[in-house]
Amino acid sequence: MHRYREVANTLARHGFGFLFDRLGVQGPVQPRRGELTTAPERVRLVLEELGPTYIKLGQLLSTRPDLISREYIKELEKLQDQVPPFSFAQVREVLAAEGLVIEEHFAEFQAEPLASASIGQVHQAILKSGEKVVVKVQRPGIEKVVETDLEILYELVGLVQRRTSWGRLYHLTGIVDEFAEALRKEMDFAQEGRNADKFRKNFQGDPNVVIPRVYWEYTTRRVLVLEYISGVKVSDFSELVKAGFDLKRVAGHIVQALFNQVYDHGFFHADPHPGNIAIASGEKVVFYDFGQVGTVDEVLKEGCMDLVMAMVRYDVNGVTRAVLQIGIATQHVNREELRRDISRLQQKYYGMPLSQIQMGQALAELVQLSFKYQVRVPPELSLMVKMMMTIEGLLTRLDPGLSIVELAEPFGRQILRKRFTPQKLKQGLWDMFIDHFLVARNLPRKVETIACLMEEGELKVKLEHTNLNRITAIIDVVSNRVSLSIIIAAIVVGSSLIVATRREGFMPGFPLVELGFFSAVVLGLFLAYSIIRSGKY
Repeated sequence: MHRYREVANTLARHGFGFLFDRLGVQGPVQPRRGELTTAPERVRLVLEELGPTYIKLGQLLSTRPDLISREYIKELEKLQDQVPPFSFAQVREVLAAEGLVIEEHFAEFQAEPLASASIGQVHQAILKSGEKVVVKVQRPGIEKVVETDLEILYELVGLVQRRTSWGRLYHLTGIVDEFAEALRKEMDFAQEGRNADKFRKNFQGDPNVVIPRVYWEYTTRRVLVLEYISGVKVSDFSELVKAGFDLKRVAGHIVQALFNQVYDHGFFHADPHPGNIAIASGEKVVFYDFGQVGTVDEVLKEGCMDLVMAMVRYDVNGVTRAVLQIGIATQHVNREELRRDISRLQQKYYGMPLSQIQMGQALAELVQLSFKYQVRVPPELSLMVKMMMTIEGLLTRLDPGLSIVELAEPFGRQILRKRFTPQKLKQGLWDMFIDHFLVARNLPRKVETIACLMEEGELKVKLEHTNLNRITAIIDVVSNRVSLSIIIAAIVVGSSLIVATRREGFMPGFPLVELGFFSAVVLGLFLAYSIIRSGKY
């Protein structure tokens, strides 16, 4: 409960107490005193204050232009996963718990960490066998903190999904499911080791890329031991020049490596920020930190390439088809309106030199446009867009004349050639034949089932009229007006008869008729008041 109160108080302190009222729950509503910053800045401050899980959530949301606006994305990109390091005594405890006593397994072990983050920190060491390594150690107690935060997130998101149409439309619990799975994998250092091994295998034989080796005999869920590869940080431009590296070639190697990951391997580094890339001797690109990765299947790969090729050709119809092919429409999409909006978006880039077009930004704007038409894009595409946006800023500084769009075109042509090889065409025709064969084989049985249901009178047809609620409301209003009219008419007729006859009732001296008339007036006024109060008149 303490963590729940902490989350609620943090939201209220930064001016988000009104959310509790909107969701129909009780909570603190006093905003922080003093001058409040913009809403995106306050969201970032809330996430930073709540700690590792929420920082990771913010970083995930910054990759989803289909869910949040550009203003929030720019602010969430500032989130830094940097926390004070934990003590060397705690490092010893974690290693010992995993069966690794420092004095027994390492010739040297630096007490000062090379880097520290929310999930773990990295130390440099030398094995007894003499190999230089880096040792990543999980932060003590982080798993318990993350699981508690995920539990709170599920409750909050479930509440939002139940009480808002926006939450239901974008199936927020599904997004938290993806986030929870990714975060748990990131905390599993053995999984990160498997990712590193896969990258190493994929780039085996590539002269321009180096992936550190995993020392599996020392690696567990909470400890990862990797080969130490010295290199210059890719963001340290002066050191790169001092080392004699050609910055244009370096930029080309990085782009080539990233495109190979996406379009050849279907397995890419989802967090290639400058801290995770270094340049080793021979201008070789070194990748670090394999906790966040993305996968691309053949369908998404071909859809993305169709999209990029159509964007390069300024083919509006091609872009529209690709967006609808890649995304999942949550409602009927007006294709013509979508096409017009895409055309307006492309006019922004029309005639611009390819070297000035930021592919990541263009794709992000396209994903944002799909949000307007309630077309959900796969999370893998959002990760790719984020990866491109992250790397483009760095590449622009390494080589201002470099164009990712130009470099993507050869990959597009290569995929198109692969798609139309005799083997691919043969496989496609065979798959199509199997699909049609299965449909034809099952059709008679399904028709027979429908005929039997009709014979037995058990066939049920579900009809949903989209405007039925409106029609029902209109009928309700009309019937209430008719009821009111009948009551008024009855009162008028009754009063007329009383005036005309002026007869005594069957109880002389007792105004029975007048009493009945009065009761009818009271009941009529009460019914009229009820109808007027309901608003259906």
